[in-house]
This record gives sequence, C-alpha cells and structure tokens, in this order.
Amino acid sequence: MRSVIIVDDDVPVLDFLRQAIRWDELGLRLAGAFENGARAFEYMAGAGADAGGRLPDILVTDIGMPQMDGLQLIAEAKRLKPDVAVVILSCHDEFKYAQQAIKLGVDDYILKETVQPDSLSELLRRIAARLNERDEAADGGAGAGTGTGAGLAAASKPDSDRSIAKERFIRSLLYHPIADPASWEQEAAAFGIRFGSVPYVPALLTIDKFAEAKARFVSEDNCAFAVQNVADELLERHDVQGASFRVSGRELLLLLGPGSADGGERPFLGMNRVHSLLRRIRDALQDYLRLSVSIVVGEKDAIDPIRLRSNMQRLVEDRAQLFYMPGRTIAVRTDVGFADDDVFASYSEALERFRQLVLRGQTEAIEPAVREWAERIRERRYAPESVKQWFMKLLLDLHLKFETMEREPRAYSREALHRTILEADRLDELAAVAAGELREAARRAEALAGQASRPEIVEAQRFVELNAHRKISLEEVADHLHLNASYFSRLFKKETGETFVDFVTRTKMEKTKELLDTSRYTVHEIAYRLGYDNKSYFIKLFKAYSGMTPGEYAGRERRGTK
Repeated sequence: MRSVIIVDDDVPVLDFLRQAIRWDELGLRLAGAFENGARAFEYMAGAGADAGGRLPDILVTDIGMPQMDGLQLIAEAKRLKPDVAVVILSCHDEFKYAQQAIKLGVDDYILKETVQPDSLSELLRRIAARLNERDEAADGGAGAGTGTGAGLAAASKPDSDRSIAKERFIRSLLYHPIADPASWEQEAAAFGIRFGSVPYVPALLTIDKFAEAKARFVSEDNCAFAVQNVADELLERHDVQGASFRVSGRELLLLLGPGSADGGERPFLGMNRVHSLLRRIRDALQDYLRLSVSIVVGEKDAIDPIRLRSNMQRLVEDRAQLFYMPGRTIAVRTDVGFADDDVFASYSEALERFRQLVLRGQTEAIEPAVREWAERIRERRYAPESVKQWFMKLLLDLHLKFETMEREPRAYSREALHRTILEADRLDELAAVAAGELREAARRAEALAGQASRPEIVEAQRFVELNAHRKISLEEVADHLHLNASYFSRLFKKETGETFVDFVTRTKMEKTKELLDTSRYTVHEIAYRLGYDNKSYFIKLFKAYSGMTPGEYAGRERRGTK
C-alpha cells in the first residue's frame, strides 16, 4: 500500500478528507493527518518513517498554515524524498502561489472550493498506480541477489514493465549518488549500455504540445510508450548500440553508442550519423504517430562514465535552450544566458494593450499582438520561469476584470490554467495558450453587451475600463448610453449595489494598485495617468480605499507585509 499524509490547519477539511476518501479501496493508507506543516515535517524527518522504514509516498497539503507553510513543507519533503508525489489543496488561487508550485514541481494544484471527493480520489488513484508500477518493476529485479541485479531481472519482463524499470534506473542514475559504480555499470549492461567500455552521445527528446499529445493517446503512459517503441525500433533497425530511457511523461533520454560498418564495430557513432539518426526518429514520430518532437544533443563524450553522467544531467536539468527553440528542432546543447532586466518591467504596458483588445472584442487582433510580445521576450531571452509567471499573471489579471462585470461569472478553472502553464516547455506553446485564452475573453466581452439582464450596465462598466486613464463623469456615460443621467444613476445603483461614482473610483484604485505592483511610475505619474490633476486628492482617495497611502502600499513588499 502507498502511504499518504494530509496537512491542513482547517480541522473540518482534515475530517472531510479522512472520511470522504475511501483510502483502502484506492490501495492507500492514511499514515497521518496534521494541523500544520511543522508537525508534518517533524513526522517525516523523525518518524516519518512508518513501521517499514518508509517515508510517505504522497503528500496532500494546504499552503497557508502556521509555523511552517505548505510551500516550505513541500521543499523540505522533496529534500527528504525527491520523488514524493505532492498535491496542493488550497483556497489560494493567486499567481504568486502557482509560480512557487512551478519551482517545486508539484503534481497537481486544486482549489478547495472546486474539489469533489470523486475527482480527488481519481487523482490519488492515478498517482498511486504510477508509483506502484514503478516500484513493482524495480522490485521484480531486486531479488536477483547476484550477477547484474535489478537490470537483468528487468530485461526478462514485458515491454511495458521493462520500460518502467528503465525509467526508474535512469532517475536513480540522474538524481542519486552512485554508491557502487560496478553495480551501476552492471545494471546498465542489462539495457544494452556498456558504460566505461565505449563512448556514448546523449540526446534529450521532448514531445512538443504535450497536453494535446497525451489527450490524443488517452494517457501520458500510452503516449510515452508509443514514442519509446518507435525510438527503440529505429535504434535497432540502424544497428546502433544504444538505448532510450523515459525521464518524464514528455521526455526521452537517448544514449547513442557505436554502430557497425563494413562488418566491424566502429569506435564511435560519428556526429553526422547521430544527427541523421535523430532526424529519422523525429520524422518517423511525425509520420507514424503525428507527434512533433524537439531534440537537444549533448557533448561528444569520452568513455568515462562519470563525465557521461554529468553530460546527461546537464541535458535534463537545463531546459532553457529548449524554451526558445521552435518545434521540431534538433540542436546541439549550448549554455544559454538570460537578460539582466526584469520581464515585468513592461508588464503594465502589455496588460493595458490586451485589456483594450479584449474589452473591445477585437479577436482578430489578439494573435498578432501575442506574437509581437512573444518576439520581444525572445529577443531579450528572459529566464523561462519568469516568462511563465508573466503569462500566468497576465491571464489571471484579465480574467479578474470580468468578475465585476458579469452578473453570473462563468465557471473558470484557474488550477487548469496553472497546470497548462506548468506543462508548457517553450515560448511558442505559452503564446498559443495565451492567444486562446484571450480570444475566449474577447468573445465573452462581446457577449456581455448582449446579456438579457441590463446590457446598459455592462456597457457602462466596459466604458469605464476602457477610459480609466482620464476623467469620467456620470453625465458623459449616460449620454454615451442615450439615457437620462438621473435615471442611469438610479439604474446603476439598483443593478450593482454601488453608485456609479463609487464604481469609477474602485476601478481607478484597483488600476492604481496594478500600476504600483507592475510599473516604475511615481505616484504623481500614476495620478496623472488616471485623470487626477490633484495629487493630494488622489492620495486621499487611495488611502480611503486601501487603508494606506500609495507610498505605503508600494513599500509593503520590502517590509515583508504583502
């Protein structure tokens, strides 16, 4: 049985998880339930180990907790057990939490308000099944006792089990210290790899548009096995001594060794042949499976297995080059430098540009605008994580604008957006996701004007959003709507629960917060950009709205009070 611990400072949530999830039916054992991260970490670090000496396999945790929050707990849990599966179950949907989840490599991020026992049970079942498959494959070979150990035992298992055993082997090789080099080389030999005897060239194959690919193959495993089978078949067909290892759902590590020519073994598979073979693999995957893949080739290495291992680790850990590569590219690995300036320096400009396009319903202009911003980012070459955070914040901020405009906001899965951003490994994919989300937002903006319930109010709100940079009067908007000013004022209050003037002020104050967060404008410049001639009056309005002056609000992060 896989063991699970759950952590949440909300006791009713802990009780709900204990009772609503049928742990035994899922093949899971609830090893512990803790009210804060510190107690959970104490359990993992000390006893954590259960009666069998094992740390928990799955961690389900909240984020905001006393003593040690969920993000700190995940980092410590990963240090103790790098392959622990993690599910964040939180009431926080802000992008700053999702961006930290990106860095920590969590398996899923679910909002408490949307979670259902069946959906959470299904998620836990899938995670447990994946962990069980890997351990069963490894356990099958562990009992050999002598000879080549786990590797030889795995060689006799069915193809799917053998692939799982290879995945476990490569993960151990890449992420854990090598205690016994001789045993390591024996296990590798079972997969056709002669470490220390002949040189190899590593190459990392990545499936492009992975979310689409795995949906077409029904599951991640089906997709990965199909890709691996094609790669292995071509290695064999072209008489290359080598092997493929699944590193993740979308990544395959190829080790290409000597080939045969003129009846004799060549000491090295020349780099021209390496690239020719990789092109054949790429094209075969496109032709037979309709999958686009990109490949980064490692260094032409010496026979030394330690150097080869280091070469493979650099390929797997450094995905920055892939991020800026076009799809279906084969390239030699190079070190990528990043821009010194901050991608968020131009965030407010981008947000305003896309806000205008969305609110005007200009769907045809969105994709060119996204491409333009993507090229600006590509030219500067910002760090991939920062770019992901930039896109995520842009989409979430634009979505939030509709929550004040729609009487019945549509169901919107922010955790689904988080997962999509997490899975996008290249800039082109992020741009495609953003374009799709923004086109949908623009369609919603157009639909808002035709809502059966008071379209005049929606149009008034849209008018204010589009003209927040200047003074706006009730009479001007009433005239825009062809309504009497007094009637419009009463109608707005009745439909929204706030006066039109209050709505304008709230919109401008939220815009002020946005500019303070994302731009380098001074308070005076922000006041001017929002149509306030009197800086003192502007500061007084902001303090009444937020409880602090603009200067205090801007300095809250430096004081650690954000």
